[in-house]
Amino acid sequence: MQAHLLFTTFAVALAIGCGDSPGTTSDRGATRDSAGITIVENAMPAWTAEDAWTVAAEPALVLGVDEGDPDHEFFQITGVTRLSDGTIVVANSGTQQLRYYDPDGTLRTSAGRKGGGPGEFQMLLTLLGVPGDSLLTFDAMNRRFSVFDADGRHMRDFGTTDASSPVPILVIGRLDDGTYIGQQPNVRVGPEMFARKEGPARDSVYVLHVDASGIPADTFGLFPGPRVEVQMFEFAGRSVPMPVMVPFSPGTAIAVAPGTVYLGVSDTYEIGAYTPSGRLTRLVRRAYEPRKVTQAEIETNRASMADVMADQSNPFVQQFRDAYASIQYPETMPAYGELETDADGNLWVSTSLGTPDEARRWSIFGPEGRWLGDVTTPPRLVVREIGTDYILGHSTDEMEIERVLLYRLIKPSS
Repeated sequence: MQAHLLFTTFAVALAIGCGDSPGTTSDRGATRDSAGITIVENAMPAWTAEDAWTVAAEPALVLGVDEGDPDHEFFQITGVTRLSDGTIVVANSGTQQLRYYDPDGTLRTSAGRKGGGPGEFQMLLTLLGVPGDSLLTFDAMNRRFSVFDADGRHMRDFGTTDASSPVPILVIGRLDDGTYIGQQPNVRVGPEMFARKEGPARDSVYVLHVDASGIPADTFGLFPGPRVEVQMFEFAGRSVPMPVMVPFSPGTAIAVAPGTVYLGVSDTYEIGAYTPSGRLTRLVRRAYEPRKVTQAEIETNRASMADVMADQSNPFVQQFRDAYASIQYPETMPAYGELETDADGNLWVSTSLGTPDEARRWSIFGPEGRWLGDVTTPPRLVVREIGTDYILGHSTDEMEIERVLLYRLIKPSS
């Protein structure tokens, strides 16, 4: 199973509410204040057809080949970022490497390899660009941060994360004070893991403030994650309750800007803007119509999960395969999918996808929470970074070929 699926398996419900008070209104939306929290209600986008941003039809840069050139063959990309000189850095977890490509697509250098020594990786999970064109990585197996410079030189390793949980912290982003925001399922080794009852459930996920040395400093909050079905699995001669994530279920989405943490629970279209200390300052809402999950989407998802768990020799994997074949799918999609922030401080909120072949629509909200308009990104593109004039990500085609793609972001008024 892919690494990111591990972090979306566990979750629990937690409601966020807030009262209303009078404010200013317009035909596009309303802004009001409630107990010191600004509430921005959005009914219509602000952009006109002439103002709207678009993504170029064809990529400006493509990295990746079908076969024959190991420098451009990718396997399990877990991060992509762009340095100030245009260098593209790819976290290729399949080879446990960082690969540095010049703006014309030529491989300039590589860093890292499989192992447990300094600058080596066992599960390269996170790649973040930080000021000064340094790169921060997180290795989930070694539970360690590493810093590399713009030329691929390993500078240092540091930090350990909470070892009492079987699931490491997933680092989301860096704040302007040099600390980080991460998330971790609320799972601890102990008797409570084996006392769960069969049936539908929802667990919790911690959002954590991680200090500059990589150590969890405090708990930002406890929030919901995906819904699960707890089923009994046979493991080492014992029946063990296992939570199986329900596809297309809502959960907690997070994005980090230098001075703001955006966090929302996608049961409804509402996203909170928090200070780095965890104080809620603004709620951003948008009118939307819930979309029903189609039978075709269910069948496509079941087939995809069966392909992922195709290992006939592993009885534990086969139990997961059987569980997904019988799982109860939700009636409607979540209110939204992922959250991202761009270089100018705007919040991007994606639609939920039924199949990877759908183009994804992103609603863009300005720093004050106003809905500016929508942008569509190509099918299968996993967005990793949004600059002032580009979108950088990676995709996997029907033949499982992975590629890195850079698209120009066109802004008519710029």
